[in-house]
Amino acid sequence: MDIESHGKRYRTLRASDVERDGMALDLECGSDTLAEVFYSDVTGEFTISLFSRDLPLPVIEQFIAEARQSLVPVRET
Repeated sequence: MDIESHGKRYRTLRASDVERDGMALDLECGSDTLAEVFYSDVTGEFTISLFSRDLPLPVIEQFIAEARQSLVPVRET
């Protein structure tokens, strides 16, 4: 995701988290991490952590939608 809102550019970064056994998607603006959605391989659940106040709702909505799509592992058949 690369989106601009209120003169600020937001982007996402996906990463594996071995310690928590899952995948994370971070929302960044410049060098600041503003939020994280984490998908646990253990529980199969999503959680969100916000590290900043007053984030634009359309940015958060798009961020969550991207996390739902990109963090769930693909099952091999």
